[in-house]
Amino acid sequence: MEIAEIRDLDGPNLFMRRPAIKLELDAGSERPEVAEDFATAFATGESSDDRERVPVGIDRLEVLLTEVVNALHDRVGANRPQVEARRMETPHHVAVAFSWTHRRFAMEIAQVAFDIVSASADDLGELARLRALAKEDPSLEDRPAMLADADRRVPIIAITGTNGKTTTTRLISAILMESGRRVGWTSSSGVVVQGETVLDGDFTGPAGAARVFEEPDLDVAVLETARGGILLRGLGYESNDVSVVTNVSADHLGLQGVHTVEELARVKRVVAEVTGPDGFAVLNAGDPLVLAMREGLQARPFLIARDHRNPAVHEHVEAEGWALWVDTGLVHFSHDGERDILTDLKDIPITLGGKAVHMLENALCAAAATLALGLSLDEVRTGLAKFRNEVGQNRGRLNVFEVDGVTVVVDFAHNAAGLNHLLDVGRGLAASGGRLIAVIGSAGDRPDDGLTELGRLAGERADVVIAKDTVKYLRGRASGDILRLMLDGAAQANHDNVLTDPNEFVAFERSMALAAAGDAVVIMCIEDIDRILDQLTDAGMPLS
Repeated sequence: MEIAEIRDLDGPNLFMRRPAIKLELDAGSERPEVAEDFATAFATGESSDDRERVPVGIDRLEVLLTEVVNALHDRVGANRPQVEARRMETPHHVAVAFSWTHRRFAMEIAQVAFDIVSASADDLGELARLRALAKEDPSLEDRPAMLADADRRVPIIAITGTNGKTTTTRLISAILMESGRRVGWTSSSGVVVQGETVLDGDFTGPAGAARVFEEPDLDVAVLETARGGILLRGLGYESNDVSVVTNVSADHLGLQGVHTVEELARVKRVVAEVTGPDGFAVLNAGDPLVLAMREGLQARPFLIARDHRNPAVHEHVEAEGWALWVDTGLVHFSHDGERDILTDLKDIPITLGGKAVHMLENALCAAAATLALGLSLDEVRTGLAKFRNEVGQNRGRLNVFEVDGVTVVVDFAHNAAGLNHLLDVGRGLAASGGRLIAVIGSAGDRPDDGLTELGRLAGERADVVIAKDTVKYLRGRASGDILRLMLDGAAQANHDNVLTDPNEFVAFERSMALAAAGDAVVIMCIEDIDRILDQLTDAGMPLS
């Protein structure tokens, strides 16, 4: 048995709605060897010299860890924390998490707890140092970096999900700004205040949120929230006023101990769990994993669905809940027993006239979030109508160009669900008899089967497949490995027209050389997006 990690989580997390220290152990087997008598004696306030390690079950190890953490706090005169223990998805891994207010003290508690259950320390001399630490006032660095509700000045809208987070975040912010609110927002492309980028890069975790909170005179903070930040740091705030969960599908599996889509949904749910009782959790009722999140929340659920036949939405509306749904080309809004027409689909440009159904879901999520915050129907309607998938407003998300009769779609799609949506749009934009040419690729931190699935999907649905190798985002993989897996997937689809290129830009150039008037080219663009968009802007006409 060994320590997998001791991690300080500064805000709400997978274990609890407050800062927590996570002690994760690799037990090595289903019956790890533990100093059971020694740990039990310590937990009950007795003493024992019996440090013999004996096999115990994982459940017993969870109990011992919990008891020892509590006993350590008792022994050094500290208040008992909230403690949660659970088996992790990584085989033979178990974690105990406990709340904290003093970082160094809590990190030491975690280490000593392991030393006790494993009998790996020669003595308990660390207790004297822990007593001294427990009496210290923590420095600023030793306090949780989370923004407490007592210190918060503006409402927070937080957006999570597998796909659509950035577009939904940008659209929410655009609607709010169009209504006259001053907005700061975070996304995977940077931190933006009133349309001006103040930090470039991926800021979907607590650091980006903290930068927005520093900004004076804001009316609303809009925070894109990714799985990585939740798992590695926790949320950067105590609660939010409106949460949005766009969808949950297989992505980033195998990272940070998350191996199944169900566990990924548990991670995303954290954002909705901290929405206050006076707020709303906007949930995509068309996604079963997201819909299931409504159970046990403090907040009121606000359901969205692009299909008016969704039974959950029907029941919710009958119960006078809040919901947005689409029927006969119109977006309907139900709230507290009243019903209104929000807008017509043709007045939501990012849906491309309804061809981009995933963008419709993003638009419904954004509309619901702003309605939940108190904007009027007219304000939301106007904001939806003025937002487009143009490079200036929604860079890298379904940017559509026409070049010499060829329709080109550039998108940050990076997983199977995103590629499926992209292929749907491309097929819908190709002329009758026109071909669909797909340029595919992704980052190296996807599991093998996820990369194989990209090749299989493209092979089944596109007329021409160009598989591009990854250069910048190998993330631990060897050059050519991603390409090989995608080709394996295309072979499963019996696709006989697969081309390969060494990087994204060369693949883009080849796709344009192959395309003829009436064809549609779709590009999973993650590495050379600026260069490709600049060339398309110079050569073609934006259509989105």
